[in-house]
Amino acid sequence: MVDKLGYKISEEYSHELNDIGNKLDQLERGRIYELSGAQMDGYLSTNVSQLRKMINDLLNKIQTGKEGIATELGNIMKNLK
Repeated sequence: MVDKLGYKISEEYSHELNDIGNKLDQLERGRIYELSGAQMDGYLSTNVSQLRKMINDLLNKIQTGKEGIATELGNIMKNLK
């Protein structure tokens, strides 16, 4: 049996989940070079590769218990005071 996490994934990894959500929104709106003609949108294959990496990175953080970006940034800000 797997131990229950002591935090909400949606809160701890909000930054990472937001990035994944934004990438999905862009794809849903057809923001790919093949459709838009804008190089900044990137090719479909590039976007899929980026999305795959984002998901793998997030799952790795959860699996290994690493802090999310929001927590990391919060800790940096605390140390600046």
